[in-house]
Amino acid sequence: MALSTTMDYKDRTFRSLFDRGDALRLENKHFENCMFENCALSLTKDASRRSVVKNVSLKNCAFNGCGLGPAILEDVDVNGLSTNDLFIVWAATFQHVKLSGYVGKMKINQWAHFVDRTSATQGPFTAHREELYSSLDWALDISGALFLEFELEGVPARLIRRDPETQVVVTRAGALGEAWQNHANARNNPWSFSIQLFLSDGVEDMVLAAPLAASKKKRDDLIKGLKELRDLGVAEPD
Repeated sequence: MALSTTMDYKDRTFRSLFDRGDALRLENKHFENCMFENCALSLTKDASRRSVVKNVSLKNCAFNGCGLGPAILEDVDVNGLSTNDLFIVWAATFQHVKLSGYVGKMKINQWAHFVDRTSATQGPFTAHREELYSSLDWALDISGALFLEFELEGVPARLIRRDPETQVVVTRAGALGEAWQNHANARNNPWSFSIQLFLSDGVEDMVLAAPLAASKKKRDDLIKGLKELRDLGVAEPD
């Protein structure tokens, strides 16, 4: 049941909370300096059993061994998020979701399930995502995020608010263009593998974000790689 009043949680630890298709509604909540250990939300293969997270904010929180399934996220603000390992988001939809400050290792995946990718399972999630994004003004704001590691798929680039200097759009046309395909040092570009995966997924564009919270050498190498992508016409000039 949706809560009508805002609930604030500060300096709390939440352990072993699991939502396996409970279709929860988490609304009007603020978490600050909270730790989530071994928790998971909206783990379901049934699109009708997704959980909704609306008007929720997290500030300087931490995830330890947590995961997020195909939840529906709306008006969510995350400012500072530590992760002990890769935090994977499985086919969640985003509507006015903002990530800012330090953010650990995160991957936003287009698939709803880590194994079952059949059309019977994935189809309803994809259909809902495409319908939502067809009329949305913006989905995800990562312009102020300092990622340690970040991968993103399933969200059209036009719906992502980003820092054009360190977060660039790569198009399918650009990646298939002659300048990139015939570039002698293409394999040495640190984004080459990401582009290969992008082309195999069949989508039209993607956003590559340099991990500004990574070590200086890694960060500088990846920013340099983004500049090369722009110079070759693989990434949009902005």
